[in-house]
Amino acid sequence: MGSDANLYPFDHLPVIDYDAHPAYGRALPPPHLGTRLKALLYFARGLLLIGTRRIADLEHLPRPTDRSHKWRWVVRHLPMYFRLIVLQRLSRAGSGAACQPQTAAGKQVLAVLERDGIAGFSLGSDKMREIRNLLAPHFKALEERLAQKAPEARKFDETRLWLAPESYPELYKWFNRFASEIGVTEAASAYLQRPVSVAHVVPQINDPTDNFWANHFGDVGVADSPCDYCHIDATYNLLKFIVYVSEVGPNNGPFAYVRGSHRASGGFWDGLIRRANDYAGLSWTKPQFRELFYALPRGLRRKAAFGADLTVDNDYTQPILQDEWRVTSKEGDAVLFDPFGIHRGGMVREGRRLVVTMNLAELPR
Repeated sequence: MGSDANLYPFDHLPVIDYDAHPAYGRALPPPHLGTRLKALLYFARGLLLIGTRRIADLEHLPRPTDRSHKWRWVVRHLPMYFRLIVLQRLSRAGSGAACQPQTAAGKQVLAVLERDGIAGFSLGSDKMREIRNLLAPHFKALEERLAQKAPEARKFDETRLWLAPESYPELYKWFNRFASEIGVTEAASAYLQRPVSVAHVVPQINDPTDNFWANHFGDVGVADSPCDYCHIDATYNLLKFIVYVSEVGPNNGPFAYVRGSHRASGGFWDGLIRRANDYAGLSWTKPQFRELFYALPRGLRRKAAFGADLTVDNDYTQPILQDEWRVTSKEGDAVLFDPFGIHRGGMVREGRRLVVTMNLAELPR
């Protein structure tokens, strides 16, 4: 479940000198006033989005059931959302002590999670067979959807299939019972200081045609970073639980986590700035977004998705690579982790990777 490997040695996330970066300051012209103002407008929009999400604690609210008219659905259900926000905040006020694990499994998972930010599990062949059979029709549906679009036209989210709780109540009941049996639910509730359960179940398929993690700076002839796709999530107050549904080796896009890095991303303003840039689209590495990001004031040049920008000689690159735990099927079938820590996965070079990702969050009562 754990390991004696070194933990992330810094008390903060990587810092990058973009003035000296070969794809930013050394490749882009000095930004004009108009570009600087445009960049600040993008950033302000991202800050508004992430600020609103954090105040509402959005990850713990129900998703719109009408995905084709999402905003219209949200506006229509605003009274329900306000009621849930108030009720959940009141219930959390005294829930911390009640969330401590009672079982040996829960206590063991929590201890490893607090130390490393990640805990691994070996589930056994019978349980893995049961999970594969349970998810088989959903992976088939996802494969059919992927086949309808050329790989180069796919977006990252199209490699995943969100299963709505109201549509698959028995599936959610099964995974919640399973998570409880192995100590995941208890440990996650204690870690987050709120009662949580499996709130989202998302099958995902990755293969070598995915292009979200390579060739970021081909336009200026800069090689990809060895830390490519390292990031922290733009979410708050949840944990994630990933189960390998296929065999995953070193070249099948294993999930990787920099143990101990979850403690380095707790800074309020640093986290808000990084997530604001991600929500504004300023973390993208296409030339037009690099230009806008570089036009920001130096103190705002921070990303949650920073891996692509870490050069080989950056002071943070080698510590990240040395402390990164790359989880193959030989080491475990599943991981529970804090997405505040530095992680990456799905960078498939051979074959395919089938996983199911579950969010541990507080469901509305």
